[in-house]
Amino acid sequence: MTINYVGVVGLGGMGKALSESLVAAEHAVTVWDRHTDRVATTAMIGASPSVSPRQLASQSEVIFLALPHAAAVREVLYAEPDGLLAGVKDDALIIDMTTGDPTLAAEVAERVAALNRGVRYVDAPVSGKAPQLTVMIGGAAGVLGEAEAVVQDIAKQVLYAGRLGEGFAVKLIHQHVKYATHLAVSEALLLASKLNLDMPTVIEALRHSTGVNGGQQGAIEFYESNTRAMAKRAPSTTIKKDLDMALALADEVGMTSSTLSATAAFFTAAVERDYQARPYPEASALLEELTMKDGAL
Repeated sequence: MTINYVGVVGLGGMGKALSESLVAAEHAVTVWDRHTDRVATTAMIGASPSVSPRQLASQSEVIFLALPHAAAVREVLYAEPDGLLAGVKDDALIIDMTTGDPTLAAEVAERVAALNRGVRYVDAPVSGKAPQLTVMIGGAAGVLGEAEAVVQDIAKQVLYAGRLGEGFAVKLIHQHVKYATHLAVSEALLLASKLNLDMPTVIEALRHSTGVNGGQQGAIEFYESNTRAMAKRAPSTTIKKDLDMALALADEVGMTSSTLSATAAFFTAAVERDYQARPYPEASALLEELTMKDGAL
């Protein structure tokens, strides 16, 4: 496949940065968005405007979808008479950077395959902003073909999840970690404020101590079976002790923290079993049991 034009559908924050990075990398870019002012603005930096997804598809060998949700993907692809699939070129590659789920990937791939014209669809959700994206590809290395060079121009890292839909799944795991962390940190800082602690000092302590990164690393060590690294971690009894004291602080100010309560309950369960003296990451083995019991945590 000779790549003459790269299309970008969706010119919100992510799509705008994507288009700018592709133009900066000297690709011929055509763009479409339902907001015509966004199309006009992107055209000012050298992209070619399209009046519909169908027109964009008729010009592009590689098409990036940078849309807000699955409903927008379906509308852009399937709408008649100007949907993208109505105009897509033979052997084109559709790279979907929307945050979707594996069901969406399977559905779109089936519709694309039914065209019987060599068109391919790959889920490829992202983290960050072009040209420093981390791209999570739903396929094995090589699935992008010649378009891999285009993706490399707008990414700092390209990861291959293995199969269709698994790029979306990896992104959703990422979202779980990111926003569960956000909630835990937000609840902790609320507790700090209710205790009338000096907030700049608390924030500096979080920024410069192991904090979030240490907790994440402990979990990764368990799933990588890195016994040498885990052996350096504190035992579950120590973690339970610390969390019990944190719960007492929350009780003093009449605050309930869902993340603190759940974490304390987990390490209490760990201490009540055989993990009390073992490095705390090893207690992750309990999760398969505990998360299968309604209300266990």
